[in-house]
Amino acid sequence: MRAAERELIYDLCRNGFTCFNREHSAVIYGTSVLDELVSVEEQKAWFNSPAEANLADLRSGEADRSVLGGKSAEVRSKVRFEELSSHPEFGSILEALATYLHGCVLFPRRTQGQFWSLSCLPSLRMGGGVKRLVTLNMGMLEVFYLNELPGGRLELGVATDSTVLLARMTWWALKHRGASMAGPVHKSSGPNAEYLIFRSPTAFVKAMKKSDKIRSAAARYSLDRTRRGRVSGRYADAHNGLLAGAAIDRAAGIGLPTVGLRDALGADDE
Repeated sequence: MRAAERELIYDLCRNGFTCFNREHSAVIYGTSVLDELVSVEEQKAWFNSPAEANLADLRSGEADRSVLGGKSAEVRSKVRFEELSSHPEFGSILEALATYLHGCVLFPRRTQGQFWSLSCLPSLRMGGGVKRLVTLNMGMLEVFYLNELPGGRLELGVATDSTVLLARMTWWALKHRGASMAGPVHKSSGPNAEYLIFRSPTAFVKAMKKSDKIRSAAARYSLDRTRRGRVSGRYADAHNGLLAGAAIDRAAGIGLPTVGLRDALGADDE
């Protein structure tokens, strides 16, 4: 059903129809607390070309590395960041995170800590011997994460809008990019959510640079979640400003295509 829906949307765009409704194209509808920080006009400009619009934000000065929760929280944040930064794959971890911030997160320097939070828990063990190294949350939902599997291989998950992914032979095209589909994953992720699992951070970075549709699908989903409200509670408290600052600084130097969602919808499959 999702594949047929995607193909219909793409065919309409290719044939000159305007496809604009809240389920398939429109993210900016109604009002949001986000509008107080980022105007609707700025959001629309960002929607047209996220990577290009983010450049000014990323280059606008020093990233905020402050930590909520007082001295003890600051110490914990520093210890966890230093532990992660000693990981042998830290370079690829930071590159993947910075690529996501540059290409998919609305003005990451301005919105960090309010509309997205970044947890750094390199010692957190999940089921099956998996370690959760990094999680980027929007609201109460994880939209980007990095796991270390038994044996040391890294796996990356990212939330996307299924209606924007490649229309035909989606699973094959994603496999070609080093990714597989995992479905919505969370009940609160919404009917159009499609989590993509990449076999490595490097595969994710390559896909973000080569595939306008994967990048646009992740950006569209990210903007939708950002408009749903601020992060709060333990998600806000867990924000690691040191890791976020390092990723934002790196993001400013990453080159990404400036193709926006509307152009990606009108293009042929990659």
